[in-house]
Amino acid sequence: MDHVTASLDMEIMREKKLSAICEEYLACAPKGFLMVRKRARSFTYYWVFEEKQGKIAKQKQINITNKPELILKLTEKKIKSRTLKTIGKNLPSLEQARTAYTSVNPDKIVKECAPKYQHALSLRKQHQLEERLTTPYKKCPYDPESHVHETDYGELVRSKSEQLLANTLFSFGIPFHYEEAFTCAGNIILYPDFRILLPNGEWKIWEHWGLLSKKSYCDDCARKLNLFQQNGLTIGSNLILTMDDNRGDFSSRIINQTIVDQILPLLQEVKVDRNKIIAGVRQPYLK
Repeated sequence: MDHVTASLDMEIMREKKLSAICEEYLACAPKGFLMVRKRARSFTYYWVFEEKQGKIAKQKQINITNKPELILKLTEKKIKSRTLKTIGKNLPSLEQARTAYTSVNPDKIVKECAPKYQHALSLRKQHQLEERLTTPYKKCPYDPESHVHETDYGELVRSKSEQLLANTLFSFGIPFHYEEAFTCAGNIILYPDFRILLPNGEWKIWEHWGLLSKKSYCDDCARKLNLFQQNGLTIGSNLILTMDDNRGDFSSRIINQTIVDQILPLLQEVKVDRNKIIAGVRQPYLK
């Protein structure tokens, strides 16, 4: 359910509850209505109602200026009556809109296309993904003392583990950005290792932690993990975390299995041109 249908459902429910409240009040409200006359320096309030004398109904007016409780009851009656009248006009329109409205979901529309269009749709997803891949993005400022390990596609990364991970992603043809800025609440900017781009417009962050033997590094990782969690990233959903073992090694087997289990199914068999991956990760460092 999208926000439009949810809003319509909420408004229909709200007006039905309000209608019930108004009807309950009007069932016990005084007969007649309130009439107000403005005088030079004050107002005079009259209670107007019909009174039967035999078969004849005559309208009566009683001055109730000194009866504030009755004035308030008749005022409330007028408000409840007008509210009920407005609801009577609104509800049919709201219910008709709720019945007629169909949310616009491009992914659903794509899935409903005939099988003969699936190849063309795959090309469409590939084109959209390659456009996202090659669009300039803000990346971590280049540090020649830290970016010292060259990948198979010519990018300089910070560690041998990042080099191994980047090379594996590239060999699988997985579209990614290296050290793309991730802006958190409070305008705090992090630069996670890899942002995996997916055909449905979403992405996954892959963060690799290598120096966990150092307490200061662990403290920094804990701070990052807290910021990730506070800003919508969850392990097992849109966040992948890997780490070196106690010998400082990172297993290719773990990388491959993670890719097969957590990334390839989401690519929906969409393959991008490796030259586009190279163009994407070699984006200039934006300021």
